[in-house]
Amino acid sequence: MKILICSVHFGPGHTAHLDAYKHLLDECGFESALFLAPAYLKLFSDEKIKKDIITSLEDALKFKPDVVWLYNIGFEDRQFIRAFKQHSKLVYVLHEPYMGIHEILKEGKNIPYMVVAALLNAWICSQSYRVVLSSAYAVANCKKYMPGTYQKSLTFPLIFPDKYISTSKRQYFSMIGGYSDPHASDEFLSFVKESHQKNTIKFQIVTRTDISEKLKDTVLQKMMKDGRLLIQHGRPLTEDEMNLAYRRSFCTWNAYRRSTQSGVLANSFMQGTPVMATHLGSFEEYVKNGETGVFVNDYNYETIFNAYQQIVQNVEKMTQCCRNTFLERFYYRSQIKRFKEIIESL
Repeated sequence: MKILICSVHFGPGHTAHLDAYKHLLDECGFESALFLAPAYLKLFSDEKIKKDIITSLEDALKFKPDVVWLYNIGFEDRQFIRAFKQHSKLVYVLHEPYMGIHEILKEGKNIPYMVVAALLNAWICSQSYRVVLSSAYAVANCKKYMPGTYQKSLTFPLIFPDKYISTSKRQYFSMIGGYSDPHASDEFLSFVKESHQKNTIKFQIVTRTDISEKLKDTVLQKMMKDGRLLIQHGRPLTEDEMNLAYRRSFCTWNAYRRSTQSGVLANSFMQGTPVMATHLGSFEEYVKNGETGVFVNDYNYETIFNAYQQIVQNVEKMTQCCRNTFLERFYYRSQIKRFKEIIESL
């Protein structure tokens, strides 16, 4: 069985998943390769994986896969799908099933993009032999809004390699990932600014989004100068850089306005870092209040501050709970049996 993992549309947040799939396929004994956008190359830390990366359609066709595992979406996928559909079984990981217009309206300035993405998603699903859903929440929404896709769906979680390194140097309340309306990034930044005079929390923001204009704020400038606010922004970060960001955090921000399943959550748990989350998406499937994170019901200063304090005061116990959840639910080795069953069923 030859399996090609494909992500021809660059999405740096998917690097860890692609890393995990390559290890999973190798340990299952399948012949495999990665067909990726060239921009991914500089983000992988594993040199062995880099050697198995294909970056041209011509070389991907020469591989002659029996199964193509399609990850992430973009208009680039149209040419790829047409090239492979006749001779390979396409399996598409549907990270964001359509969840109704009320959810798209939460995207703010990204609403046009999300409408186009929903249409593209629907087309890719129609062309795929099977569609993978990664949480019970995603399954429920697919069943409600995409019944045709639901009929050919299967469940398999987001998977990750384990890059855990034990640390005693946690010091930040962190927002990691895209700066956006759905992630309530503005609420996190408001809390950072209000904290300037009210507490001594140290903050970290790590995002590929360029937030230069927001950082011109005089309060944020002072906090950066005083060492209370660490910023990395405006470029994709490598796996090693991202893992370090999670590792030096007491807590990461998952208090989103909209989410299906969160890679930030799983990456946090990998490094034993609890999350602050809202009661939406798949968070309630993975977050146990007081054990792997703390839920918040609003964005008031006192609510966020008290939730952070609860985590800091119990971080040692919560770190172990996070690690246990990661190893059971997200670590690729815990999913080997399930993956083999899926491949055998195709």
